[in-house]
Amino acid sequence: MNETEWLVCDRTKPMLRFLLGLGPNEVRVTDIKTFLACRGSDRKLRLFACECYYRVRALLPDELAEAAVEAASRHADGLATLEELQAAEALVRQALDSLEGRWRASGGAERISLQPTHDALALSFQVVQPQAPKGAYYASSNAHLAAAAMANPGAAPGDASFLASSAAEEHAQADVLRDIFGNPFRVVAFDPGWRTSTAVGLARQMYESRVFGSMSILANALLEARCDDADVLAHCRGRGPHVRGCWVIDLLLGKE
Repeated sequence: MNETEWLVCDRTKPMLRFLLGLGPNEVRVTDIKTFLACRGSDRKLRLFACECYYRVRALLPDELAEAAVEAASRHADGLATLEELQAAEALVRQALDSLEGRWRASGGAERISLQPTHDALALSFQVVQPQAPKGAYYASSNAHLAAAAMANPGAAPGDASFLASSAAEEHAQADVLRDIFGNPFRVVAFDPGWRTSTAVGLARQMYESRVFGSMSILANALLEARCDDADVLAHCRGRGPHVRGCWVIDLLLGKE
């Protein structure tokens, strides 16, 4: 993948394979033990996986899945231990195992009724995977397929409506990847002088609240701090989306 492809790509699989340091046709991600050439931190990859869930959670209401993803989000920021993440994974695995027999045997109306719970658990199970690169890679596909299934009850995965819904969600995820990882081909020379109390305060407030409506105000604060980086200012003024892990906010807060 080159810079132009990264900036316009609307499919997450090639973008994630690039971030994980993999070629387009190498071994399956699930078979990889260690991601030696990974270009993304575990934290950012975990937050991307969480965001894949958050984007579709209204379609997949499940308290256990929600709690597991919250544990993963806290773990990404060092607020939950590895043991807590593993405990969340075990609970989701147990629930999935209990549901699997009925899910496999279901069809028609029964399958449609089971779909939200099954997909919520399957997606959250990827989010809490011990290896963040694998979690990010598989949470992405689980989420856009779940979104398509919920938007098109009973449709086959090859149906045009299903494929269109899946592609739309994957396109949105690609924008999230660009928000979190920025442009990996162009490193911003960050000036610590941009970390004024106003800019840092705005960044922290948005990060903690997960509400990013003040990004344009942040652009003004950065201008006042004599930030002249076109990419930074354009990102703050852009249409988004902006999520936890946003590369500009991470730079201001000193997060990797």
